Order: sequence, then C-alpha cells, then structure tokens
Amino acid sequence: MGYILGIDQGGTNTRAAVMGHKGNILSYSRTDGCYFPAAGIDAAMDRVSAAAGSALLRAGIGIGDIGMVVAGITGIDWEGDESLVTGALKERFGSKEIVSRNDSEIAYYSGAVKPVGAVICAGSGTNAAFFAPGGKKFILGDYVKSSLQGGSAIAKRAIEAVFESDLGVLPETGLTEAFLDFSNTENVCGLLQRYVTEEGFSQRIKSLAPRIIAIADGGDAVTRGVLRAFADELCACFLAGLKKMGMAGTRCDVVLAGSVLKGRTNGLTAMIAGNLSRSAPNAVIVNARFEPVVGACILGMLIRADFDERTAQTVAESANGLGLLF
Repeated sequence: MGYILGIDQGGTNTRAAVMGHKGNILSYSRTDGCYFPAAGIDAAMDRVSAAAGSALLRAGIGIGDIGMVVAGITGIDWEGDESLVTGALKERFGSKEIVSRNDSEIAYYSGAVKPVGAVICAGSGTNAAFFAPGGKKFILGDYVKSSLQGGSAIAKRAIEAVFESDLGVLPETGLTEAFLDFSNTENVCGLLQRYVTEEGFSQRIKSLAPRIIAIADGGDAVTRGVLRAFADELCACFLAGLKKMGMAGTRCDVVLAGSVLKGRTNGLTAMIAGNLSRSAPNAVIVNARFEPVVGACILGMLIRADFDERTAQTVAESANGLGLLF
C-alpha cells in the first residue's frame, strides 16, 4: 500500500510528514507557507515539494515508496480548486492516490475521527469545516470576515485598542508596551504613523498574537475585552454554520485547532469553548491533539480503513517523538 505523505500548507508554514505502517510517523519537515490564489499554484507547489523532499530524505525513503498523498491546502474554497490542486500534486508526485482538501479539514482529524463533526481552525487566518450527516460538507472559507481572520485580526483589534487607550477612550493596557517593544517605537503617536503609512507593518504585527493572548491571560482588562469580542463574533459565525448545515442540535465533536488556539491554558480557547458549550450544548468541545499535518496522515488511514485503537496509540507515540503534539 505504500507510505502516506501528509501535507499541511497554510499562509505561514508548509509542513510535511511521512507515516509508515500502522500509524508510525517516520519524519517531519517544515518550510515557508503559501496562499495559492494570491501567489499562484506553482509557487504553492514549490513549497510543498520542498517540505516533502526534506521529509522523505529524513525518513530514508524515495517518492516511489509513497502510496498516498493527503494534502490540506489553504485556498481550496471554490468549485474547481480541489481539482486544480489535485492536478498540480499529480504533476509533482506522479500517479499516486492523491487526496486534496482545504487545510481546515485536515485540522479536524488532528482531534477527531468521527464522520460527523466540525472544526474551528485559527492560525494566521480563520476557517471552519462542517461534516454533516449523510456526507454533506461545508467550508466557511470567505464567509469569515476580515475582522475574524485569526492572528492577523487579533493583532489589528489589539493595536486599535492601544490607540484608543492613548486617546483616553480605553484605560491603560499592557498592549501598549507590547506593541512599542515590537516596533521599537518610542511612543504611540509614532506607532500610529507606522501602522498607517509603512507598507507591510500591519501584516507583520500578526506575530504578536501569542503575546496578546498571554497579556489577556495575565489579567489585562482591555486585552480580555479585545479577545472576548473576537471570541463572541467568531462563535456567532460558527454557530450560524452549524445551523446552516442542520447540525445545531446534533451531538458531535467540535475540534478547536490552529496556532492561535494552541495551549491547554489558552484563555482565548477557553472563551470559545465556553461560548460554544452554552450555545450548542450537544457539541463536544475537543482540543486538537496533534499538529494538522498529522491529521492529514490520519485522514489517509481512515480512507484506507486502516485505523484502530492500536494505530491511534502508535500515532500518538510517534507524534510525541517528533514534537507534533498540539
């Protein structure tokens, strides 16, 4: 049957993992991310090839040993996207079994394996996937507005809170020091000028998302308010998706995944989990257990009908050895 090559491509990172028999993950590699609708499919596949080549080298096998490629690719949102990506993957990896999905879909399998369920995946951006009874599927994709797009949106909300604090609309906040440190700027006026006029600055601040969450977890009232508003709006969007798919009353796993929701003590994750538990009491909130690239490999094993408790244990042990636990 051959090995499974799992791929996870987001806007920040492209990851690859090689899974052997019975769930043993042999190797893992990472390179820069890509968003193919903007950068082009060739650029995206160059990153995929680089990550895959390194993972194969570390596993000590060649591309001919791979029997299945399972890829979660950001940007697979519209009709025809999946076929485009599948064709591009076939050009790179040959006539193997190719499975291409939106990257939020493989994130689901990093925390759950049931055929009915849903996932919220928040990293640089945000997406959600719904798997309804009867095999129906829905990806939120571009329904998610810009003010909910993961770390980018959180950072934008936070820096705007800094400006409002400096103006006197909001009280003092630890966010001010965080943004001044990040930008090496002396005062908020200078920070505002850079934010408004400097090309690329508003995109670079997304890297502050973990620190913003940490500031909130430390008790900063302004920052907690920023994250609470984000969590409430995101949950409203997700719950609308559940309702749209006829899943509002369905008992199912809802996986919380992505770098923004990472960490057992992550306050933002707790806010979202609490909101969903109150609004959708039949939902079983599950924190992702693995990095999404492992979810890609698990999806491959489910497609092969080769996943059981012993396999799950082997996946967990080998993922832990490679630092792929979420």
